[in-house]
Amino acid sequence: MRRTNSSGDRSVAIVGVGCRLPGGVNDLDALWSALAAGRDLVGRVPRDRFEVERFVDEAAPRPGKSYTAAGAFLDDLTAFDAAYFGISPKEAVEIDPQQRLLLETTAEALDDAGLDPARLAGTDTAVFIGVSDTSYGLANVYAPGGMNAYTIAGGALSIAANRVSHAFDLRGPSMAIDTACSSSLTALERACRELTADPADPADTADPERDHDQGRSGNGARGGRVALAGGVNLLLGPMSYVGFSQASMLSRAGRCASFSAEADGFVRGEGGAVVVLKRLSDALADGDRVHGVIAGWGGNCDGRTTGLARPNPHAQEALLRRVYGQAGIAPDELAYLEAHGTGTRAGDAAECLAIGRALGARRTGGPCRSDR
Repeated sequence: MRRTNSSGDRSVAIVGVGCRLPGGVNDLDALWSALAAGRDLVGRVPRDRFEVERFVDEAAPRPGKSYTAAGAFLDDLTAFDAAYFGISPKEAVEIDPQQRLLLETTAEALDDAGLDPARLAGTDTAVFIGVSDTSYGLANVYAPGGMNAYTIAGGALSIAANRVSHAFDLRGPSMAIDTACSSSLTALERACRELTADPADPADTADPERDHDQGRSGNGARGGRVALAGGVNLLLGPMSYVGFSQASMLSRAGRCASFSAEADGFVRGEGGAVVVLKRLSDALADGDRVHGVIAGWGGNCDGRTTGLARPNPHAQEALLRRVYGQAGIAPDELAYLEAHGTGTRAGDAAECLAIGRALGARRTGGPCRSDR
């Protein structure tokens, strides 16, 4: 049984999920089915993204070219019900599809959680979104004569979270987070930290007239505080493919082979997801369906290493020890571990070392299964 840490049980419940993932995976049941079946969802860059023939040469590495066109892609990026979110057609076309995807998955996540968006409007619900790719915004900015009043906001990464807060009238902290590969996890960590911090004085954020009219307390439809966390990544331009290839980070084989002697890099993928979070105690009190429980979280940085992209196994080990210790979870209680699994010699070796020292060497039972 999980032990409560010294500061009390700060566990966070996931009470709603909205997602769009490759292979037509648009909900948790479809995701589970894809995982259980071991479906290979890697394909090639669709023609509507960029000119593959111009930017990719799979025969051999070349300057200014990507040596792979492999990736995992969504089926449709164009469909968007702008009117549902009160957005005009003229503005909608300038909005990065990543922002549009976040609006849709947020609406689906709230529906999955059984939360009426109107009941969250005006509350201090926080929004943290991981996002990194600027392809759409850059393409629009540099298109001759293509700019209008909506172009800058439509393509700015800083607006990704704010777009959600604006559409649903959410007044808690709202920020986009770009920490590269860890952006979505960092957004989730920040959301958990915000959700479990001591709440602000209700007098600072409450709207007494609105609360009286709707007869509610707290910021959730059933009383518990709410936070939204998510991430989005769409592969809309060639430059990241070219840049990662020039750094020899992408797999020439077009498949991830993490922790294997055959590993030769990673494969890019796209998708978006938003989760609705509550404190576990609030979720249970509100009678919410709980998809999963986050018992602990944390973040750090590798600091100075032999190169900017080089990992630090000692920093990774320290973070693992701290998070598991604060959550009160012993290594023997761990049944399943999902790793970063970069598929590179430097990244895999460092992660294996950190996991082995922080968790593996301290287990007294059998091995746990790892996946990537």
